Amino acid sequence: MCAWRLLFVAFAVWSIANIAAAHPISLSSAVVDVCEDHVKADVQIMLEDLVLYHALKADGNYVYSATDLRAAAEKHKQFVIDYFSILDADGQRLVAKLDELETDKIDEQGVPQTELMKRSVNYLLSFPVEKRQNFFTFAQSFGGPNAVLPALMDLMVLQNGKLLERPTQLTLGRPHSTKFDWDNPPTNAPTSIREMRRLRDEQLRKQLGIATYGGLYSFLYVTRFEVRHEILIPLLTLEQWIPFPRKDPDFLEVDEQQSARDEIERFFRDRNPVSVNGATAIAKLTRLNFFALDINDFALNAEPRRVSIHQARVGVILSYPSRETPANVAMKWTTFSDHAPYLRSIVLVGNEAPAEHYFRVNRPDFKWDGKLIATKVAPVPATARVLTSEANGELLGRLLRNVYGAFEFRDDSDVYDALATSVEGDLLRELYLRVKRSLLMAEQGGALSHVDMVEILTVTPPTDPALPTTEATWRVSGTVEHWGHVHTRVNEYRGRATVVNHEGVWKLQSLQLLDEKRIKFETSIRGYDRD
Repeated sequence: MCAWRLLFVAFAVWSIANIAAAHPISLSSAVVDVCEDHVKADVQIMLEDLVLYHALKADGNYVYSATDLRAAAEKHKQFVIDYFSILDADGQRLVAKLDELETDKIDEQGVPQTELMKRSVNYLLSFPVEKRQNFFTFAQSFGGPNAVLPALMDLMVLQNGKLLERPTQLTLGRPHSTKFDWDNPPTNAPTSIREMRRLRDEQLRKQLGIATYGGLYSFLYVTRFEVRHEILIPLLTLEQWIPFPRKDPDFLEVDEQQSARDEIERFFRDRNPVSVNGATAIAKLTRLNFFALDINDFALNAEPRRVSIHQARVGVILSYPSRETPANVAMKWTTFSDHAPYLRSIVLVGNEAPAEHYFRVNRPDFKWDGKLIATKVAPVPATARVLTSEANGELLGRLLRNVYGAFEFRDDSDVYDALATSVEGDLLRELYLRVKRSLLMAEQGGALSHVDMVEILTVTPPTDPALPTTEATWRVSGTVEHWGHVHTRVNEYRGRATVVNHEGVWKLQSLQLLDEKRIKFETSIRGYDRD
């Protein structure tokens, strides 16, 4: 017997031990071994399921005949092929072929009623794969859409015969997607808890903190200008609350995604009330994405595309703007279901470390009270008449930090007022437009980045101490944060600046940009070391 079949035996024993106490309509197990050009699956069906599905009758001694059980197993072939599905990265279903049916656990003298949960039949399936796939999605609907109790399948996924991840459970409407790395496939199973933890953390980093493709994720941001709730939810879970009319039952087209926007906004506005500083805040849907499985789509704001309903996740960003800096926030979450019995939210306040909050049916509220540090843009006094190169570099750094800091304000009038502390005359409007354009991150749908650091790299001596003009090189590090991910961009600029003493305050009179280049763009997870 091959190694992965032996693994199945151990898995089946574990599965029976864990689920024998509570029996739904269908109990099954599957071990799936994924290779580059094919997939093999060993699907185990309990004999009790054959009895239930095919209405078998026992004799007077409560024994089911071997002939009836084997005949039911034969009839069950097409059922397994039809209702156990493997989808490729594009959401297309692989074609299954039955290689073998194993019925050796059915004794010739029949099987007593008490043994039905202890014995099974096995369906060995193969699925040809035309090209290398980085994702597969596994689903089962053995219970059917109208089942009183849901069917349950324990799933173990292998890659080239090596255990890839811990076992999981499939229920109706809850498929499981797995990513496969063919350049660095697994070679050995983890040998210790420490090794398992290391592999888990490494996988979590690669998936940008999204541990499972079928999970419901919530990120609650409290900033100086708004409360922002970002929700990442499987399409099948969201469809329990909001219907998505579509032509193809397995796919949602781009135009169908767009038509759902108003309904989604209304749903979350009504079910997710928020107040800031004691006043009701009106939700605004600022972003809606239908993501596929590729984490790059999720991190880089991919263009709209047709998505599989079994694989897609919906990204919803709701903004609750506030004229005043939030000092207290209250939010209620009232949307729960069998697939979402609670909501685990990551709370991100200012630059603080992440915290957790759980919304539950009996505790649906969140409250926060605190103080956020305001941005300071202060004039630079002209205390020296003559500027050295070192002093000029320090002065230019302070003025540029004021310029970028001005964009921490929300309203245009506030931005202009902050800019005016460090910018003179006609340069004010020009710099407003130029800097705002440079802070937009196209990768994140045009979101305005927050500047973390302005660093002067080089500076030439001023040409005239009375009207100092100097050539300098500086770097600006900016971040945008969504879904708990910090997108950091570092740009380097070379320019020629002239500063002037205006009523005892240094200001930029001109700033000519000579060169610009991107140094770095990276994505990290809040709470993890960025290196």
